[in-house]
Amino acid sequence: MRIRFPLFLCSIFFLCLATAPSMAANRAESWEVGPYVVAVDFDRDIEVDDEAGLGFRFGYNFTRLHELEMLFDGVSTQDSVFGEIDVDQTKFETNYVFNFVIDRHQPVVPYLTAGLGFVRFEVNDPLFGSDDETDPLFNAGGGVRFFFGRDFNLRLDFRSVFFQGDNVVLADQDYQDHEFSVGVGWILGGRGGRRHYP
Repeated sequence: MRIRFPLFLCSIFFLCLATAPSMAANRAESWEVGPYVVAVDFDRDIEVDDEAGLGFRFGYNFTRLHELEMLFDGVSTQDSVFGEIDVDQTKFETNYVFNFVIDRHQPVVPYLTAGLGFVRFEVNDPLFGSDDETDPLFNAGGGVRFFFGRDFNLRLDFRSVFFQGDNVVLADQDYQDHEFSVGVGWILGGRGGRRHYP
């Protein structure tokens, strides 16, 4: 998955560049909601298999440039040593998003993002039973939205997630996961109304 998924994302990126329409709608005082699929490249020291999961995010655009966003996602996987321990990772983040918007009709909107949150690991070992831990995290990354009409967009996202183990499930050391996601979003409401978008 380490090679195939990034190639898949690149293919989607160039397809979107070729088909994106001439009208976009990242607008002030609007809400954005949407689901996504996330693929997690776990830190090697966690010793679990890389896997994909599902998530949902929603955010508020204070202006066309500045957004505050929350997201939830979850991934179920297994340990990479014996393949017998089930591991569930769930995550909650609150992120600031800076959108690079030059024109309100811009069909492709790149962005940078960073924020804080929590990651929870739950393990179910057939020999030693179940256990879990929740750790604070910091994440940073970026991505791009491709608008198709006034309200709908396709979103590609890459970020790195940094956290420290708590010596319950994970050893007390620093970890760094990498995440790739593909999702869709809808822009709801917003200042200015439809008169700006003939």
